Amino acid sequence: MKHKLFSTPLWHLEGISHELADELYQGAYRFKEEVFKEEYPSGDNRSSEGGYQTPFLKWKDFHPQGVEVINKLVYEAIEHEFKVQAWWFNINGKGHWNAPHTHPDCDLALVLYLTETDNLLTLVNPFSHRNYSGDRNDIIPKPKKGNILIFPSDVLHFVKPNPRDEDRISISMNLQLS
Repeated sequence: MKHKLFSTPLWHLEGISHELADELYQGAYRFKEEVFKEEYPSGDNRSSEGGYQTPFLKWKDFHPQGVEVINKLVYEAIEHEFKVQAWWFNINGKGHWNAPHTHPDCDLALVLYLTETDNLLTLVNPFSHRNYSGDRNDIIPKPKKGNILIFPSDVLHFVKPNPRDEDRISISMNLQLS
């Protein structure tokens, strides 16, 4: 008998319209420039190196249409009740990146891409030491603008430096299974 041990799911979802992604994109700049300019002049920058992250925000303050779409898409994908513990905007300018990190005290991490991604996210293979042959076999997903990635929150991940002159903007969320 063969058992699969500790498989790690990765959900890649499509379904956020470019119109909604564009509205959320504008919202990222509103948060940075208006809402948190005085109280959080540089954001929290939990993992951001040079970029900007808003503080953790409440789900009740998310875009109403976005709440509907994300609740529907995520529930259909993970087939489990969940709640959004926190969400935040990430704005990475040219050369900015996110250091290796996990998302503690939650079950799943979610990333919603509001711009093209250039495939800069890397999910680190936790078993690479077992059969290391020079290739770590990390996962580099290929999401596009409007796509969502969901993965277990304990998966170590990082984002390589943004090569573009334009900002790379995403929304991250911590999800708790009910």
